[in-house]
Amino acid sequence: MLPRLLAWLAAPWGPVRVLAVSVILCLPALAAPFFSDDWMQARKLAPDFYGEPLPFGGPGQAELFVFATGDPEVTRLAQDAGYLAWWAAPDLKLAFWRPLSALTHALDHAVWPGNSALMHAQSLAWQLGLLAVLAVVYRRFLGPRAAVLALALYAWDEARGMVVGFLANRNALLAGLCGLGVLWLHDRWRRDGWRPGAVLAPLLLIVGLLSAELALATTAYLFAYALFVDRGPLARRLAQLVPYGLVVVVWKLVYRALGYGVEGSGVYVHPLTDPGLFLARLAERAPTLALGQLTPIPSGLSVFVPRAASWGLVGLGLGVVGVLVALAWSLLRQRPEARFLALGAALSLVPVSATFTSDRNLTFVGIGACGLVAMVLIEGVDASPTRRWRRAALSLLVGFHLVLAPLGLPLRALTTHWVDLGLSQFFAQVSATPGVEDRTLVVPFAGSDGLMGFGLVHLEARGEPAPRRSLHLVSSVDSITVTRLDERTLRLRAERFLQHPGQQMVRGPNRPFAVGDEVELTELTVVVSAVTDDGWPAEIEARFVASLDDPRWLWMTEEPGQLVPWTPPGVGEETVVRGMLWGR
Repeated sequence: MLPRLLAWLAAPWGPVRVLAVSVILCLPALAAPFFSDDWMQARKLAPDFYGEPLPFGGPGQAELFVFATGDPEVTRLAQDAGYLAWWAAPDLKLAFWRPLSALTHALDHAVWPGNSALMHAQSLAWQLGLLAVLAVVYRRFLGPRAAVLALALYAWDEARGMVVGFLANRNALLAGLCGLGVLWLHDRWRRDGWRPGAVLAPLLLIVGLLSAELALATTAYLFAYALFVDRGPLARRLAQLVPYGLVVVVWKLVYRALGYGVEGSGVYVHPLTDPGLFLARLAERAPTLALGQLTPIPSGLSVFVPRAASWGLVGLGLGVVGVLVALAWSLLRQRPEARFLALGAALSLVPVSATFTSDRNLTFVGIGACGLVAMVLIEGVDASPTRRWRRAALSLLVGFHLVLAPLGLPLRALTTHWVDLGLSQFFAQVSATPGVEDRTLVVPFAGSDGLMGFGLVHLEARGEPAPRRSLHLVSSVDSITVTRLDERTLRLRAERFLQHPGQQMVRGPNRPFAVGDEVELTELTVVVSAVTDDGWPAEIEARFVASLDDPRWLWMTEEPGQLVPWTPPGVGEETVVRGMLWGR
């Protein structure tokens, strides 16, 4: 199969063919609907068209990627409505500075508001620009056959699907485009002696950083370039990186001075403010992300599986990386380009490990990984390996990247569509409840606080009946014992709440609870009555402002794939609510 594909790609218009196939595979993205972040951003940019902004920062472009401000009063407003769970850290901050990406969304909502197809078309245009520059970069570092094959591996990878199909993730495309431009300019300066590149490359890095924090991964490839591609004394080669370092330092200082950053989350972890937690997350996330890049197994799967299974994914990721290194060993020893691509991909795993694992974060990782895989496959075609394990491994690479990945790309481009359908099913019984607009949804258990918050946004965006507010009491993988202490109070106990890292978006281990901690909302006061040794709640008392039997409450709990009606126990009685399906 591979020789025939290489012959087809060897035509003078080979890269154009690759891009054309990529566009066809990504066309389903034009039918992808708005997702939660998209709706929140739309209400900030065009409140007259979409409705007033939610309590996640203010209106306008500057606040477009602010999902929690760090202001305890704003956090409480979001908790009171149900967009954030009661356990959210009061100083929770998820505020990202991406002014250039915000500008592209402002254009969308100013010129064609409500037309998601045209908005996705803009994202697709940015992706085409990224791929065009990538084709140029690959040609500078790889031979013609390997360059066009690497481009195909990258362009047809299913990981590209959600990047182009999720409007709010467009920033990754802009950052990737700028990062590749930096590499091209830097290489022209260092190898061709083109002096303007010494100035233009750092300036373009500024543009990338103003598009997304992801552009930091550009420095991974610049460092790998200095080690393996550049020429001259090592100290001089590293000195050429100083302008880029200064750009990053100044950008970060301005970033913090403007009030952007992350605080209080266990999912978004800053390596400087919480290095211990970051290193722990890095050890788990980097191999899982590598697995997502090198196989059809989505890296985001680790968020939804039991802890034992997530560590199994880590081991599998390390094993797959080990096989690739074994396949590429002769190339890594002989070709500096191979070492450059491998180290660039490995180091670019570091910044994206500061957040949850998702294939949409593989924009930079894929650049080096796809280049290295292409070199390995070309060597396999030319050398015709006789060892069975090598032939089997090469066959798997072809199957993964040139069969399964292109087949999966159109489906991944519709990720927001599948999630939209899932949310509709999950909240179907809520929106179908008569008079739900005048009631408060109370959920003793839901596996994800994000699911509950996104659900409210989803119902409001679709114009479906939604509760006036939502109160989510517990997320746990353990079964929960619920005891009714009196007319208005429930005690909920589990071995530990929030023990899965995927449940720690709004509060991380660096914000422990203590016995007696109290969170007071308009209709609910939660008192932490027992904690684990590491500061997670083990028991809470939930005191409501009215009897639990009052019709103002709409009681529901999570069953697989949906919320279903639930009835509180009688006074002095207790019942058991299961935790996650695999945590019973």
